[in-house]
Amino acid sequence: MKISKLFSLLLLGSLLLSGCRQDNTDEDRVTVEPLREGDYGYSMPYVNSSTSVIHSKYGSNKLDKYFMGQQGLELAKSYFDPNTTYASEGNILDASELERFDSSLRGLGLLKYKTDYNPKGLNPEKGTYVESGTGIDMYDAIIVSDVYEVDFVDQNGDYVGFQFTIVMNQNITYSVAQTNEDGSAAIDENGNVILQSGTQTGQMSNEQLFNYGSLEAGQRLVNYLRNNHPEVGNLPIHVLLYKTVSSDSMTSGGFIGQSYVTTRSSTSYERLTQEWAFAPSARLSELDSVLANQISTVKSTLFENFPNEVGFYGRVFFIDNMADEVEIEINMRGKTYVEIQSLIQYMVTLAPDINENNCELNVHIKSDGDTVALIHRDKNSETITTSLI
Repeated sequence: MKISKLFSLLLLGSLLLSGCRQDNTDEDRVTVEPLREGDYGYSMPYVNSSTSVIHSKYGSNKLDKYFMGQQGLELAKSYFDPNTTYASEGNILDASELERFDSSLRGLGLLKYKTDYNPKGLNPEKGTYVESGTGIDMYDAIIVSDVYEVDFVDQNGDYVGFQFTIVMNQNITYSVAQTNEDGSAAIDENGNVILQSGTQTGQMSNEQLFNYGSLEAGQRLVNYLRNNHPEVGNLPIHVLLYKTVSSDSMTSGGFIGQSYVTTRSSTSYERLTQEWAFAPSARLSELDSVLANQISTVKSTLFENFPNEVGFYGRVFFIDNMADEVEIEINMRGKTYVEIQSLIQYMVTLAPDINENNCELNVHIKSDGDTVALIHRDKNSETITTSLI
């Protein structure tokens, strides 16, 4: 990787621009150029943000963190040119802005409910309900679980824009109202809805999640950033809405919406459709029957020649119902060196048969839990590369 020192700016310039620059001094800052053409380089040194504690606390699936960052940067390329900008993170929001508690142990911060004492909360207003889209009124629903940040800077370290991902729960904790005989919600003498004891967990439709993220949470977040962070000012903010999956899922979630905000508040959001499908599976066949048959044929052909102690797991990532990436993991157990190498070489000969939609292909081959080979093909390419480990 090419690492180049950035030139120091004059002290006067530093003072004038201090509100729209990273905190690192010019002498400390370096840029790390991308390994692949078209990717972002990174602004260093990396400073671990205090928000990482929050991310660790509320992370639902270990795959989400990596996938959110990877796909988030892919989406950002439409707005922030990777040839002229560098990415960093965690320079704007700190942990206390996401979550903190006052002396009465009331929850404050962006990840808490909106209340009279916490007007900036991204979750619904306490005591109100959100429709699930499946006929359930979810009172005190915990929809937003986290906010991730990426900062974009130019070669001088000046901010050119930001990306904030609002993480929305698939499995939502909520309360249910007590009801009167006519089915209406029971109200106490102060006009508040009386809730049943305990909480429940349920899911909200993608449509309702999108509506809440775009009309409520996204608007509040942009307003908060504009009004509380001078370094953000009127610079562009790329807001992403991300839907998580359950913690035990073998796939990550996906983005369901985005907005590129150049005004003081969010205007309109674009719907995004992203989905992982297991391979093989009925869902994969429904989305792309040709690709499903290709993967099934490769799997059966592999098992014909290596029938014992070999496992095959695959998944396919779809964007707007079009296959974008195929990931396959092959696990061997108790194999000799010759068996391992012969399987690797045989899989290399089979890899070109998975070519629907010219999607990216990644094959991880493991022996007794350790990775022994990686097979890769870029999107829209016929070149297969193999790395032996």
